[in-house]
Amino acid sequence: MEYPEKNILFLSLEDVIACGGNDVNKASEDVKRGFELLLEDRIVQPLKTSLKIKKKDHEHRAGLVNFLPACVDLGEEEIYSCKILGAMPPNVEIGLPRAAGLTILFDSVTKTPLCVMDAQVISATRTGGVTRIVAEKIADLETEEIGLVGAGVNMRTQLLGLQLALPRLKKVKVYSRREAKHRFAEEMGERTGLNILPVETAEEAVKDCSLIVTCLPNMDKPVVKAEWVKEKGITVINIGCYESETILLKRMDRVFTDIWEQNKHRGVQTLALAVFQGVIPESIVEDIAPVLAGKKPGRQSSEENIFFSPIGLAFEDGLVAWRVYKEAIRKGIGTKLTLWKSCKWI
Repeated sequence: MEYPEKNILFLSLEDVIACGGNDVNKASEDVKRGFELLLEDRIVQPLKTSLKIKKKDHEHRAGLVNFLPACVDLGEEEIYSCKILGAMPPNVEIGLPRAAGLTILFDSVTKTPLCVMDAQVISATRTGGVTRIVAEKIADLETEEIGLVGAGVNMRTQLLGLQLALPRLKKVKVYSRREAKHRFAEEMGERTGLNILPVETAEEAVKDCSLIVTCLPNMDKPVVKAEWVKEKGITVINIGCYESETILLKRMDRVFTDIWEQNKHRGVQTLALAVFQGVIPESIVEDIAPVLAGKKPGRQSSEENIFFSPIGLAFEDGLVAWRVYKEAIRKGIGTKLTLWKSCKWI
């Protein structure tokens, strides 16, 4: 028997970008297709596994490593993927990304590794893509001003997604505890053409805004107080963990997540905590997929209060990574790595 050499393709962060991995518009198309497949029962996706040593420190100080496997049946082809992403918020203080890792694609026939690529670009970009397609359904599309709490990489892709979703968007207020808000305002203002104003408090950022996005690193106490948020006609998008007071959810007419079982399993976001604390009943939480597919209505009036809390789903990374991989093959981008010369070793 012959034992053929096995090669895999490695795609660096720069390679991923060169193949469109940072394109929020394309990522939004990828994830929209994914939610359609989810409703058709063509996605296998175990619960997210988060690893950290048991310490007294909360995970926003101790960090963690997430494992997100998925299998997607596209009909003509199948995607087997796993994202492994480490998250350590203090990294930003030493010039490293808060979150970094790898996405691995496997051959659908032999189930051997096919490609290994940087995960941080796709992870942030698909998150912005999800917000884009969800905002088109649940936000007031006449919104001209939004408030952002957080100024990291994920908030940048959030803004890119929201600019695609909100045709009348003009003004953005942004808050962060550190100086990142000033860099965000300057750099994203230049990129988007929007009027972006850095503010000194979270209250200033959210006050009088009909759309609020929070995206902070694994907080152990909320930053946004319910009393700061206007009474009617609001959309709150909670990207990170415990970011708003759970009491805020009592005012919501609709409460959405991507997949409630995934959100409940992770158990650290404002939404999950609100259910665990008895602030809202679990029965009112809706998965967003039927709304995205047009099977259920989204926003039905400008007076509705709507809360969306995505946990982040493995199939989203897999679909974007698959598109990037195919583009890399087409363009001849990437580095060939030899996994083995021969698999006969003993």
